[in-house]
Amino acid sequence: MDKSQAEVTLKHYQKKFQKYGVDARSLSWAGKGAAHQRFRAIWKEIDFNNKSVLDVGCGFGEMARFLHKRYDNVKYTGVDIVPEFIQEAKKAHPYFDFECIDYFNNPMPEKFDVVMASGTLNSNLGGKNSAFREKAVKVMFDHTKKALVFNMLGGHPQPENDPKSNVWYADSLEVLEYCMSLTRRVVLRANYHPKDFTVFMYPVKRLP
Repeated sequence: MDKSQAEVTLKHYQKKFQKYGVDARSLSWAGKGAAHQRFRAIWKEIDFNNKSVLDVGCGFGEMARFLHKRYDNVKYTGVDIVPEFIQEAKKAHPYFDFECIDYFNNPMPEKFDVVMASGTLNSNLGGKNSAFREKAVKVMFDHTKKALVFNMLGGHPQPENDPKSNVWYADSLEVLEYCMSLTRRVVLRANYHPKDFTVFMYPVKRLP
């Protein structure tokens, strides 16, 4: 996503926030249940106890609330491109860190134990969807110590897309193939929703 595309995305979500306020619909979720379903798929694979976590596209920080309730000693940082989301997240979760940045164009220098992105990579950017998603995955994977987890709308065979829609369904096997070009330690979960999948990526440890 280049800076002009980031600006379009920012304005899109700001309009939603003006309409819905602090509501799942402002994040393009049908409801909180849709987000929580994706969270549960993540929890089945990753233990967040005693981990530093970066949540890219954190929205209102809903994931921070669940991590705070379910795990011990989590050092959480949430980032989002929408300042209104970050303001609300800071008010709702003052015990965690939130920053308003365009992470994919200007990533934070530090690495985190776990980097995650839930519902962040679904935007329809015209003919640049694959290029944006590959860049985003690479940036996030370069900044994780132990695991990267992200989800996308889509599956295999690839669901039919509407070019006029704000979202774009990916081919999960194409995404998997790209991820395996970065590391051979990859897990694909596509059993929790008919049009959504989650990918877990782990760096390969060098043998002594």
